Amino acid sequence: MTSTSERQDAAGAPATVQERIRQWSIYQPWLQETAVQYWREIREEGPVLRSEAAGGYWILTRYEDIEWAARNPQIFSSSQLGIPHRDIFPEKQIPIMLDGEEHRSWRQTLAELFNPKMVNHFTPEIRRAAAEAVDRLAGRGEVEFVTDFATALPAETFLITFGIGREYLDMLLNHKTWLRREGIPNARTDEDIRIANQPIRDFFGEALDRRRAAGIEGRRDVFSQLLRSRFEGRELTRDEMINTAFVNMMASLDTTTASLGLQFLYLAEHPEARRLIVEQPAKVPLMVEELMRHEPVSTTGRLVTEDVERHGVLLRKGDRVLMSWGMAGRDPDVFDRPDEVDFDRPSTRHLGFGVGPHRCLGMHLARRILSIAFEEWHRRIPDYHVHPDHPPIRHYSPGRGLLALDLVNERGGR
Repeated sequence: MTSTSERQDAAGAPATVQERIRQWSIYQPWLQETAVQYWREIREEGPVLRSEAAGGYWILTRYEDIEWAARNPQIFSSSQLGIPHRDIFPEKQIPIMLDGEEHRSWRQTLAELFNPKMVNHFTPEIRRAAAEAVDRLAGRGEVEFVTDFATALPAETFLITFGIGREYLDMLLNHKTWLRREGIPNARTDEDIRIANQPIRDFFGEALDRRRAAGIEGRRDVFSQLLRSRFEGRELTRDEMINTAFVNMMASLDTTTASLGLQFLYLAEHPEARRLIVEQPAKVPLMVEELMRHEPVSTTGRLVTEDVERHGVLLRKGDRVLMSWGMAGRDPDVFDRPDEVDFDRPSTRHLGFGVGPHRCLGMHLARRILSIAFEEWHRRIPDYHVHPDHPPIRHYSPGRGLLALDLVNERGGR
C-alpha cells in the first residue's frame, strides 16, 4: 500500500515542511487534494509563518490569531482580499473591500437585506426549488452532485432572493461558468478580468431595470429593497446596486456550492449520518454547523496598515496576511478532537462565516440553504454512496470544495 507521504511526494509537494511553508499557496497543485492534512502539519510549526509565494505574505495558522486580526480591522484592512490581489471591478467591491466608517455605513444600508426575516420570507420558495431539483434527480441511478445540485440550488436561490426570476437560471449559470472557467483563467491583466465580468454586470443591470420598471411596491426581494435603500441619506446609484449584486453572487454561490459538495461527500461516506437526518430532522441545523466546522471552505487575505507584532513576529505596514477562516475550525486549542465529526459537540464556534465587522452578511441564508438541501435531498434520496470508479475531485483556492462528486443513488434507476 502506498503511504500518505509517498502519495504526497508523488503529487509534487516539496520534500520538507519548511519548504512547503515557503511555497504555500492556495493555488499550489500539490495542495488541491490534501490541503487539510498539510494545514495540520504547518500549524504545528508555529502561529505566524512566512510564505514566499505570490510575492510573499504571512500565514496565521491558529484560531485565536485569525480572530484577533479580524477584530482589528484598523490594522488588517480588507482592501486587498486576494493573494495575489486582482482588481476585478472598476471600483471596490461593496461592502467586502471597504474599511472603517465607509464599511460601517454600507453594512447599515445592506443589513436588512439578508436578515432572518428576509430568509424566512423566501424559505418556502427556496424549499420548492430544492424539492423540484431533487425530484428531477431521484429517478437516476447516478448523479454528478456538484453540477446537478450543489451549483444549481444556490444559483436559483440567488435569483429568488433578488427577484430576478427562476427562468433566468441557465443564463446566470452560463455567465458565471464562463467567467470562472475561461474569462478569469485566460485574463492576462486586471483589465482583461473587468472586461470578462461585463456580461454578468450587464445581466444584473438589465434585471435591475426590469424590476424598477415593474414596480417595487410590496416586494421584499433584494433589488426592490436596494431601490428603496439609502446610503448616507441618498439613493443608491445603478452601478452601486449592480456592484452589490455581483459581489453577493460571487460570495454566496461559490461558498455555498463548496459547502454543499464537501458536506454531501461526508454524508455519502457515512450512512449513520444520513440515517440521523431521516430519523431526527430536528438535528439538521446542528449537523450543518458541525460539518461547516469540519469541512473548511473560505480563505481570504488582509493588508497590514501599520507595524504590529504577534508572537514575536513583526508584521510591517504593507505586508499581506492569509486568513484561513475554514481551517480555524480544525484548531485543537479550541475544539476537542477537531478532526472528528461530533454532532453532539457542545460548541461549534467556527469561523466559517468570519468574525468581527466583516462577518458574512449572507450567513443566515447560507445556513438555510444547507439545511433545506439536507432535508429535501434525504426525503427522496436517502441511500447513496460515492461512485467507486469516479473519486471526487477536490480543489483548494479561496473557496475549498469539489469540482466533481459522482454519487450512486442506491434506489434510483429502477
